[in-house]
Amino acid sequence: MKQLALRDRLARHAVAEGLTETPIEGLKLFRVSHPIERLPAVYPASLCVIAQGQKRAYLGGEAYTYDAEHYLCATMPLPVEAEVPHATPTEPVLGLLLDLETREVVETLVAYEAAARPLRAGTADAPPSGLAVIPVDDAFASAVARLLDLLEDPVALRVLAGSRLRELLFLLIDGKAGPLVRGTLGGGHELMRALTYVREHLGEPISIDELARRAGMSRAVFYRRFKAATCMSPLQFIKAMRLSHAAMQIVAGRTVSEAARCVGYRSASQFSREFRRHFGASPKQWARRAAVSGPDVQAQAA
Repeated sequence: MKQLALRDRLARHAVAEGLTETPIEGLKLFRVSHPIERLPAVYPASLCVIAQGQKRAYLGGEAYTYDAEHYLCATMPLPVEAEVPHATPTEPVLGLLLDLETREVVETLVAYEAAARPLRAGTADAPPSGLAVIPVDDAFASAVARLLDLLEDPVALRVLAGSRLRELLFLLIDGKAGPLVRGTLGGGHELMRALTYVREHLGEPISIDELARRAGMSRAVFYRRFKAATCMSPLQFIKAMRLSHAAMQIVAGRTVSEAARCVGYRSASQFSREFRRHFGASPKQWARRAAVSGPDVQAQAA
């Protein structure tokens, strides 16, 4: 029943194909009306809730399927492949995307950890992975619906947006996704410092020693924790991020040579070889496939 109410709210507000911005910090809605074949995407640190339909992400040989009964939580930017198996104009995929790299998230995590630390003394979160599918419970669905209700009342939006967003974030942090969120985004979030550096320096040489230094770990510990979180070695991750970002640049209209230079490749032929090896198609072939999918491709980041 709560999923039906959530679907109705999203159907009213996610009217445009692809992503729709909202006045609530970090919150976007999306509508996808046609199937999207498996294509590269970069998932940001985010929470994705679907009210109708289904999406699927692939990372490290694993498939992550999320739908009206399961939300997806990504706590770090990850190069994935994603698809929308089924969608039609009359039964589109409807959902929302909440950015987890915002001031509100940091403040809620700090408050939670300060309040919960005495109660959790002697316990420790498991080493985090960066991606998980979590069942939607009634309290979580109700909090999402109450947040979306604010889009219909400008006065309530201005007064209550912060508190309702914090309520949803509390349920995320305190629920089954909690160890994942706290382990990656909470405390010193050492891995996030390294991941942010990768994201901001894709066009430059990146050394593993520099990433380990930024994370405050030895090279061996960094390698082990990084692979546990991302399902890839640091070098594999850097290459996948570069190629996925280049793929999205091509969708945005850049030429293959421009996209290659943007992510640090000095040789277009080397870029094309590695792109084909990674995605199973040349950059130009992939661009044609993405063009067929139309504006829905932007919602692959959700």
